[in-house]
Amino acid sequence: MEKGSRKLTVYGKTNQSFQTIPQIRFEGQWLKALGFSEGDKIKLDCEENRITITKLSEENR
Repeated sequence: MEKGSRKLTVYGKTNQSFQTIPQIRFEGQWLKALGFSEGDKIKLDCEENRITITKLSEENR
């Protein structure tokens, strides 16, 4: 699959305390095409206005 950008929507989800919290969902064949599979472990590197997702190798799980 061609690498590039994806535009997604940040959704709101209500928790048990009835507070709305942000939620981001990723799904689609494009994830498989990029090398992600069900059960893979990932690492999120977070900074203001940016999240980078990296698939962990077997030894880093």
